[in-house]
Amino acid sequence: MQKNKKIGCVSLLLCSPFAMAMQPMDDESLALTTGQDGITVGVKLDQVEFKQTAFIDSDGLSYTGYNSPTHTNKAGLVLAGNNTTGSTVGVQFLRSGSTSPTFNLVMDTDAGTPASGGAFANIAFSFGADVSGLRILPFSVYMAGANSLSTASGTTYTANSIFSTGTTAKAGVKELLRAGTIDVAFAANKPTMNIQLGASPQGHMIMFGGAIDSICGVGNGCNIMLVSDYLTSGDPSTAPVGASFNFQFKGHTHTVRNTSGVIISQTYTPFSLNGFYAGVESGGLVFGNDGISSQFDLGLNNILLGTAGAASGGTNPPVFNHLSNGSMGNVGIVGASVTNLKMNIKGM
Repeated sequence: MQKNKKIGCVSLLLCSPFAMAMQPMDDESLALTTGQDGITVGVKLDQVEFKQTAFIDSDGLSYTGYNSPTHTNKAGLVLAGNNTTGSTVGVQFLRSGSTSPTFNLVMDTDAGTPASGGAFANIAFSFGADVSGLRILPFSVYMAGANSLSTASGTTYTANSIFSTGTTAKAGVKELLRAGTIDVAFAANKPTMNIQLGASPQGHMIMFGGAIDSICGVGNGCNIMLVSDYLTSGDPSTAPVGASFNFQFKGHTHTVRNTSGVIISQTYTPFSLNGFYAGVESGGLVFGNDGISSQFDLGLNNILLGTAGAASGGTNPPVFNHLSNGSMGNVGIVGASVTNLKMNIKGM
């Protein structure tokens, strides 16, 4: 028993600064210790920030159905800031107060049954009482070559950046997509996740619950652009040019009208996350839903190809072949739902 206590002391020192507030237990105290019914953790934070994150393919294309050259070079998709938003991206938690944790984790284990696969760990994730939504800060997605990507060789990790200075991209880095601020508004029954590791008697590794009111629900939505070039060709310090639209997703508003077309009543229903799941299966990463989802309204507003109102004589003039350069209008769907959706993402 004395040997175990020494190991405990070393462990506490390794966990500094918490070691100063903890003491090794004597034999009598250890004898009185009993197991607890799970662990509850409350985490309080306002924002998560980072500079860049990358998804790297180290060996290029595996498809060989095209003629030479063979494309087997390392490349990656990188999420980062841009010349307009700055180099920092991240997620903010929208709160109406500051008294509750931002989110809670309730963790427990169970022996399970042989029929359901055996033992498992259960982690229930929920948002705090005063958290009303999430805000994803503006960002861009880039395509980058090997010279702009981080590397890992054995236990050695070497960080690298897609920017030469500030938000000036290195040669060979191409901006693919640019997005503005994206707000996700929660419904009264906030989104939840239940995660099961080991066996998954709930049927999937992650099951979602709760509901959201909207994504980009204010005004005409959040601007998203597929970047082709810039107002001054090749110069990312000028305005981007490409295909853009304002994305908007909401729960469904059911409208009842009389025979004359006058609105009698309107009932709004948030979009439920019940039945949606995610996890890792034999085929790869999966995301989907079981059954029929609740209804939703989706809009792609102010669809624009090019840049309306660009200076005449520039790289993107306001008139092309006597046709004014302007919005193509709005498209969308109302009262839609999905049934037994399943997406599978396999390794590259």
